[in-house]
Amino acid sequence: MTLQTSGYQAAASSVAWASGQDLDSLTDNEWTDLSDAIDNSTNKYIMADLEIVLGSAAFTGTDSLIEIYIVPSVDGTNYGDWTGNVTTDEQENNKYYIGSVTTSGATAAQRMTLRDVKLPPGLYKYGFRSRAGVSLAASGNTVKWRPHSYADA
Repeated sequence: MTLQTSGYQAAASSVAWASGQDLDSLTDNEWTDLSDAIDNSTNKYIMADLEIVLGSAAFTGTDSLIEIYIVPSVDGTNYGDWTGNVTTDEQENNKYYIGSVTTSGATAAQRMTLRDVKLPPGLYKYGFRSRAGVSLAASGNTVKWRPHSYADA
């Protein structure tokens, strides 16, 4: 048996927030609230590629980035502690860190991807922290995820 990547297993899906702080108007160092739940208990996707699109802003410096977090629900109902909509360091959020995407450092819209993000087998939510050095645009900021896996060759 030889394993290979499966190719994408579904269309790209948007990460959504029914309420709370999302990426729109996120200030430098600010955490989002957690996104709406995504249910992976039926499909059990192993991983996904993420696409983060940010509206035009004056992204500056070589350390301009967006941090990405996944908070799973182990029991299918409750989620671990998360503090959003603040700019202070929140140590309880750190354990959920999965990676970051770096901006180009220019004043322009940004389109960035993070590949091969390991997904929990049940419910989970996304959280983000801006380290962009600037407030994000008031609109035009989106996150999409597209699952893939492994297949027997």
